[in-house]
Amino acid sequence: MTSTKTASYVLSIIIPCLLGFGILVMKNQVQGLEKQLVVINKNIQNDIKTIHVLKAEWSHLNNPARLRKLAAKHISLNPIQAEQIINLSALPFEYEADDSRRNLAQKNISDYADQNKGLKKLAKAQR
Repeated sequence: MTSTKTASYVLSIIIPCLLGFGILVMKNQVQGLEKQLVVINKNIQNDIKTIHVLKAEWSHLNNPARLRKLAAKHISLNPIQAEQIINLSALPFEYEADDSRRNLAQKNISDYADQNKGLKKLAKAQR
């Protein structure tokens, strides 16, 4: 009987001590996780601010008027003129081994050049 009494006293002391120690360990883990959560939330807020700034920069950089001005300054593109357009059949292709096709293509090019002279005169007259 004394042994069961002693065992119950020992268990009544050991179990609360183990529970207290477990709660202390859990409390420290929760505090560490809360600190990590605070750091993660700060990083999220910084990323949101950065994304906001990047969106503002993107809208400024993609402004059509600004792009048009930069294109005019750095790229010397002119509008397409009528004499620059030709038919696909007028182009000689490397893979065509048949001389008759090459001759036909050359004939098309010369015909196109003759037509082009008229278009050039018409374009100059319109200017």
